[in-house]
Amino acid sequence: MAALGAAGQREPYHRLLRLLPRGPWIPRGGLQRMLHPFPRQQECGLQVLEQMERYGVMPDAETRFLLLGIFGPRSRPVRKCQRMLYWLPRLRHADPHPLPPRLPPPGLAAARLGLRRIANDPDARLTVYQPPYPASGADEGSQQPYIIGSQSEEQRELLARHGPERPVFVEGPFPLWLRSTRLEYYVLRGDPLPPHLTPPPDPERSLYYPLYLDLDLERGPWDDDNFDVDEVEEGPVFALCMAGAGDQRTLAKWLAGLQETNPVLGRTPVLFRLGGGTAAAPPQP
Repeated sequence: MAALGAAGQREPYHRLLRLLPRGPWIPRGGLQRMLHPFPRQQECGLQVLEQMERYGVMPDAETRFLLLGIFGPRSRPVRKCQRMLYWLPRLRHADPHPLPPRLPPPGLAAARLGLRRIANDPDARLTVYQPPYPASGADEGSQQPYIIGSQSEEQRELLARHGPERPVFVEGPFPLWLRSTRLEYYVLRGDPLPPHLTPPPDPERSLYYPLYLDLDLERGPWDDDNFDVDEVEEGPVFALCMAGAGDQRTLAKWLAGLQETNPVLGRTPVLFRLGGGTAAAPPQP
């Protein structure tokens, strides 16, 4: 159904349910109902409903009417349909960052949507450093991959204060899923600052101070005392990027474009951590 483009429509599921016989799979009497009859047949109806839920298809009164005629009023498919009718309308608008109903195909438009979704600052600026060629069609970016990056004013100030004596790192690729579309992004990151250079937390902007509570909770014999989440620190993220190709040459073009607004990057050594390996690159002149 997904290959034919019919997985997101309600009518094909109704046609599948009409193929099932009406009447023979309905339990007769209380004793037969207690023994959970026809488990394989009810599992088939559950798989149809689970696929409807996976693709965001809302059941309606006709769906419930078909299930009642096939499996009976107290069957597992009918109860799941009732739960879907109750919960799906309430959870439809629960996501604070909804996606459009129809996503663009993987390419520059999908990368723009993905960077806008994961950017921490809503005022972050998206910049296309290299447009794809061809610009559209099934072979978009086959000859020249796209390069698009995201950076906010706060990230630019952090990079300016980082200093050219310490290296920065290009890490990735990291997966990002937009429904069934898989994208990959890269980050420009720095090492954590040493304790004597770390600025004190701002009480008005920090989520841990002064609301931090040190509670001595009971620990079981299966708990691992060697790992402490509070001691794990990550360096600041200076910029984000999505590219049609994840090789070092393409990402070097992204860094060259970043130097126009971040001059300190031209004097800073860059280390590439791509796919688990580490490679050094000299600063771009």
